[in-house]
Amino acid sequence: MADIPYYVLDLKEKDLSIEKIGGKALNLARMSEAGFNIPPAFIVSVDAYDLFIKKELEGKILKILDSIDFKDEDSISSGCSSIRSIIKSEELPKNILLEINNSIKNLPDGYYAVRSSAVAEDLADASFAGQLDSFLNIKKEDILENIIECWASYWNDRAVKYRHDSSIGHLDTEMTAAGIGVLVQKMVNAHISGVTFTANPVNGSEDIVIESTWGLGEAIASGIVTPDIFVLGRNGKILEKNIKTKKKGYFLRNGANTLMDISEEKRETPSLHGETLEKLLKSAIELEEFFGLPQDIEWALECKNSQNPDIYILQSRPVTTLTDTSQKDDILWSRAYGDEYWADATTPLFYDVMGKMLTDYVNHEGARIMGYKEITDTKLLKLHKSRVYFNSWVLEKAFSYYPKFARSKELLNYFPLEDQERISRYPSILHKTLISQILVAIRDPDGMMHKTDKAYRKWAKGFMQKCKKFDKTDLTLLSDSQLAALYEDIETSGIKHYQLIRYGMVSHSIATNLMVKNWLLKWLDDKNGSLYAGLISGLDDNKTVEMNIRFSDLAQILRKDPDLLTKINSTPDLSTLHEKKLDKIISFNPQFKKEFNSFIKKYGHRSNTREILYPRWREDKAYVLEVIKLLSSSDLDLRKKEKESRHHRKKTEKKVFKTIKKQKGGFFKEKIFKVVLNLAQTYLTFRENQRFYLDHLLFRQRLMLREMGRRLVERNIIDEFDDVFFLFEKELFSFFNINSRHQLKESTPLRDKILKRKKEFYRYKSSLPPKFLKNGIEFDDTVMEYGQNAIYGAAASPGIFQGRARVVESIEELSRLKENEILITSNTDPAWTAVFSKIGGLITETGGILSHGAVISREYRIPAVTAVKGATKIFKTGENLVIDGNEGVVYKKE
Repeated sequence: MADIPYYVLDLKEKDLSIEKIGGKALNLARMSEAGFNIPPAFIVSVDAYDLFIKKELEGKILKILDSIDFKDEDSISSGCSSIRSIIKSEELPKNILLEINNSIKNLPDGYYAVRSSAVAEDLADASFAGQLDSFLNIKKEDILENIIECWASYWNDRAVKYRHDSSIGHLDTEMTAAGIGVLVQKMVNAHISGVTFTANPVNGSEDIVIESTWGLGEAIASGIVTPDIFVLGRNGKILEKNIKTKKKGYFLRNGANTLMDISEEKRETPSLHGETLEKLLKSAIELEEFFGLPQDIEWALECKNSQNPDIYILQSRPVTTLTDTSQKDDILWSRAYGDEYWADATTPLFYDVMGKMLTDYVNHEGARIMGYKEITDTKLLKLHKSRVYFNSWVLEKAFSYYPKFARSKELLNYFPLEDQERISRYPSILHKTLISQILVAIRDPDGMMHKTDKAYRKWAKGFMQKCKKFDKTDLTLLSDSQLAALYEDIETSGIKHYQLIRYGMVSHSIATNLMVKNWLLKWLDDKNGSLYAGLISGLDDNKTVEMNIRFSDLAQILRKDPDLLTKINSTPDLSTLHEKKLDKIISFNPQFKKEFNSFIKKYGHRSNTREILYPRWREDKAYVLEVIKLLSSSDLDLRKKEKESRHHRKKTEKKVFKTIKKQKGGFFKEKIFKVVLNLAQTYLTFRENQRFYLDHLLFRQRLMLREMGRRLVERNIIDEFDDVFFLFEKELFSFFNINSRHQLKESTPLRDKILKRKKEFYRYKSSLPPKFLKNGIEFDDTVMEYGQNAIYGAAASPGIFQGRARVVESIEELSRLKENEILITSNTDPAWTAVFSKIGGLITETGGILSHGAVISREYRIPAVTAVKGATKIFKTGENLVIDGNEGVVYKKE
């Protein structure tokens, strides 16, 4: 049996399948069979893993899986740790052990990579990359141990949670996506390494992009160096050459990847030249033709013979930034604008619920009123990988009506770097801007700057009366037609919200705040933005700040009652408590209970996310108690802090007015500055308060949509109430006679569609796709080279702070936040801002100067840097950082 391997396979064997060896190994096997130069390797098949697990461990693993609470990180961690321990401690079946040892014995001397190759990895619709372990520079005698470590890594916390959320079976599945192979491959002692893209990730063209550096590819992956970049036409002509300074590189020395200084003469020297570039180009085009798709190719060049170096292909996979070619539309889609307003992963139903309002009333109707003829019927939104992208052409046309000074860095950040200069120089069409304001005054007087805020307050007052009446309605007693009519009534009442925010948020807030910033810079040299921050903090009637103060009041009560605090702290997981048990705990202190219930009554319609799939605080009171518990660890009094903030604002106002008045023409400058500042402050408050009332609207819509879901479950149309959020409106409303013209005549079963959409939503829920999308290709901004320890974003709130980093990827992790840590997250929401009183600084992956996190950071005078791509991966909890909110830069301290 040992002479005819079954569990160990040669890379060059024919007819290998993904079910046998996993996705990563299959790509290499196919390339090896086709004659591409691949480092020598063998594969421990998925069958070996399956036999080991099913023969020895399946029962034990199933028992542990059944005990895991997938809503509890500690439970996941404990269960996964137990599974990994039994895998590492169990003896291998003798036939598997014999085959593996024989294969290892026949290997030449040197160092090896032992890599996980999951069945679901590198599939077009899966995102396993980076979740499983690989081990580099392994000696022959340690290969067996590392194969078992790879098997164990199939059960790390992240991979198990991912499979659970994506409905991929852990041990067996109808998707045949379970299991793991292991690739054992000779390490290449690379003198030059890099990556080749056969589709340009910046503009989607067919140009070939090659990035390279001295030494191993780890230098590029870790960000130690910015690589040389070569852009070639398919005919071999070099279209672009960008040679970087490469001060350091990783090299294989004594079995370890060693970071070494690059000699002075090679630092500025191109790492690739004509003949090697030609060879890389040729192999890249051949690989693309072989796989039939644009490829992302990792390669290494080993100079055994200086005259004829070996180029090894380490990996080639489809460019994951490509989508179905049928989706090509030649539109540049930007996620950046959505980050200001709609930053979370989005379900299909919520995309329709809010998307049609933004399209019909904010964009199309608003453009018609203002005479923006070019954008009155253009498609505004796209849902891609569960994120909302905006049509950048619509944004560009709208910005062309802004004066040049208003096209600030923050607004230009919505566009790729290569377009920003062009847009900033775009001629101002001020006569059209003036005409648009006249048209607003005639066609929609509520859109005039001095009226919009008053009109919104009037609408909000009336809408709250409607909500009071709604809350007395038992939705379960309504007929289908009554429920549908009520939904239409609430939705129609909410139209005015969108009609007013198109002015208050999109033009009034942005325009007035940019004018204030510009004048402060021009007249008072406010380069670090401290005067601006002082003028827009401590504003009256900010619903979010008022909510935070109420959180703080409850925390103070809790802090002063050690018995109640002990009772709450002794409850391991508040989220598991039923409402009766929760009520019993808060009743322990009558004052606390009264204030808690009052808080829920006023703010129970809010949530940690706008996405209507998730419960609101009235439905999840335990979450509110968790936030109060978190805040009780600090003695900070936000009521007192807000008074100080208002005092600081008034003091700053007096200082600014006095200084401006002393200047040439100061009397008139001061007068106009006061008017515009008042409007800027009004519309910053407007920006926060519209969220408060939008949450009221969405909460009622959520309740009705969930009731529709309950009815569809009863009729056996869907499986769970919340499956309703994975339908599009036309699918859902066809069952309730809303817009009855949308009758479904589709062949794909509804349950199959829901399952597919749920998998996509949970797959991308915690990952941020690239910022731009065009013709099916995703890409981010051009990489910009900075100091070795400096990471740049957008300056959002002034000040400098040094402290310990805390990466928080979900709101559930906020409880780990400690006093004066720098909070690093993808984006923030009103629910997060209750903890802003604790933090020393804020870093977010998304957003600009008017994003929620930026506004609240300035309110609490916390330095903030936004739009730091990949911040939650670049920084690690515990790192010592310096955050400079004046310049928009974060420094890693050595």
